[in-house]
Amino acid sequence: MNHPSLISLFLFYSISFASQIVDVKIVGNKHSHDEIILREIHHPIPGEYDSTFARDDRNRIYNLGLFSTVDIRQIDSLYIITLIETFRFFPIPIADYNEAKGWSYGGGIAFLNFNGLNQKLILGGIGGKETTYFLNFKDPWVTGNHVSLLGNVYQFNTKNPVYSYHYKERGINIGTGFYKKKVHKFNFLLGLEAASIDTAGFDYSSLNYPHKIFSDYNYIRGEIGYVFDRRDIYLDPTSGERLSFYFKPKISMGESENYYRFQFGYSKYYQLSEKYFNPVFSVNSKLYLQYSKALPIFEYLYLGGEDFVRGYSPLPEKNDIEVSHLIEGFNIIYQSFQLQHTLIEKKDYSGVELGIDVVYFSDFGISANDIASFKLQNTLIGFGFGFRFFASGAGVIGIDFGFNPFSQQFLHLSDSN
Repeated sequence: MNHPSLISLFLFYSISFASQIVDVKIVGNKHSHDEIILREIHHPIPGEYDSTFARDDRNRIYNLGLFSTVDIRQIDSLYIITLIETFRFFPIPIADYNEAKGWSYGGGIAFLNFNGLNQKLILGGIGGKETTYFLNFKDPWVTGNHVSLLGNVYQFNTKNPVYSYHYKERGINIGTGFYKKKVHKFNFLLGLEAASIDTAGFDYSSLNYPHKIFSDYNYIRGEIGYVFDRRDIYLDPTSGERLSFYFKPKISMGESENYYRFQFGYSKYYQLSEKYFNPVFSVNSKLYLQYSKALPIFEYLYLGGEDFVRGYSPLPEKNDIEVSHLIEGFNIIYQSFQLQHTLIEKKDYSGVELGIDVVYFSDFGISANDIASFKLQNTLIGFGFGFRFFASGAGVIGIDFGFNPFSQQFLHLSDSN
């Protein structure tokens, strides 16, 4: 009878032991507590090393937005997580550009990792074409399965660029949420909102509004949201999908009517190649539906601009006369196709990850005052190219050059925050 040699047995047990993970070691988290990293780890420990689990763990930790670099690998029997923390808190010079209004400037302070527990505290204000003061707090994981807590107070005022009335809004909100089976996310919010309209400079000549305009609007507002999210990297997805549904009711506490908004969104990402500039093709769909017996004029939607069909202005009169009447509406259907690839690969520069991508896009959209009025012949088509500037902690800044079939072109600025 043949028996395995002692050398064979030694090699077998050595290889088996070498592939086993028996403990976790975290390196580089000077401010972030171990617990907010460990709770993102799904790799079985103890257990045999699995590169797929390690990749998914890496992505979840990176998605916290606290680290410019996350690396996970096996060394001996340890699961080594190496981190480079991005800036913990910083002053925010704010320059906000609204295509319909212009520039607003201000500043604030953001604590991205407040208390070392991934809590975010942001306060500040801006002035100019829009004036805003705000204080926001969010703890994304208070207890249980991603049970979150958030709250904010704010004041906002601006001049409407279409009808020239002055609008002021104040509010306070508190919210929570939780996960189910990692990819199902539920969100809830309750708040008070007080809005007022000063019609001293109102442009009634261009107004097509069949209802009474009140000077004050007071609401109890709510929000119920569901998100199904399988994206690999939130900041810059290369694969996966995200589906969202939000119901946003506002219950009037005055003479104005109640109104309700339904928002549906779906995005899908396909990585075409891991080489040759890492191209990613994405599909993005949006559906906004609003209902009220008398929808407030400040809730009108505008199909052109950074949020919907790029290549058009959100100001109806700045578009070609053939389509200017198709910009404003209560409801919107939107579809976009986009190809994105690396221009300058993201790298870590002393705790800040920077990089630049190029995008090419084609957008389609329809607006209407009621669902029955959606017509394919009213579809707006826009196309163009742009750039995405990545900075860990600060998000993504987008610059798009949009064009339409009427030989018009528009510059669109956006940010992920």
